Amino acid sequence: METLSLPELAFFAVVVILSYAIRGGAGFGGVTVPLLAWIMSLKTVAPMVAFLGLISSLAILRHDVRHVVWRDLWRVMPWCAAGVLGGLYFFETLDARALAQALGVFVLAYGTWALLATLRPWEIRLPLRAVVPVAGVVGGFVGTIFGSNAGTFFAIYLDLLKHAKTQFRATVAAILLGLGILRVSGYIAVGAFDREALIACAAALPLMAIGVVLGNRIHADLDQLMFQRFVALVVIASGVPLVWR
Repeated sequence: METLSLPELAFFAVVVILSYAIRGGAGFGGVTVPLLAWIMSLKTVAPMVAFLGLISSLAILRHDVRHVVWRDLWRVMPWCAAGVLGGLYFFETLDARALAQALGVFVLAYGTWALLATLRPWEIRLPLRAVVPVAGVVGGFVGTIFGSNAGTFFAIYLDLLKHAKTQFRATVAAILLGLGILRVSGYIAVGAFDREALIACAAALPLMAIGVVLGNRIHADLDQLMFQRFVALVVIASGVPLVWR
């Protein structure tokens, strides 16, 4: 943070506000880390985003906790824990570029499919027994390795359950809160919150608050169909930086 130029600081501010406006609107969002990694070390950005994700989830759930579908949350959390443990193991050693690109292709494909489904609906059924462990393990692993994009996999899981927009946002925020607690604890355990990461957290916190307030207004103004399209576009936007990583 201390070595960033004024244009880079402005870019940092815009990315954080925009990212958490998206997260406030949809309950998740995965563009923060891939964009900030252009100007900052991933070792700084990943723990910062984990901390901000935890705080932003609390802010969303402050009013929407009654809308959380707890059954769907508890079903996926044990798998998240397994993914986080695997992610922490590889956090400092894995060359993740090829994996990120492969995941980006998958995310782009699903986001495009979800968007097209809102334009010309069709029915497709995936076995929930297969979706839950994949979403949990991959979401926990990806969220820990890359610091973002975990919400995309939980969004895919909840999208298949066809929740209304309020239940969708509250439940994905609650899942990300649980994942955030696991990730922040893990980053603390491996010493990832160094001086640079703590400065970044302090600088980003008020910007995140602005973004969440804007996102709450976006969420209130969207009907169910527009919300589904908004989620699909966020999923697509989450995939693009991974492919370009």
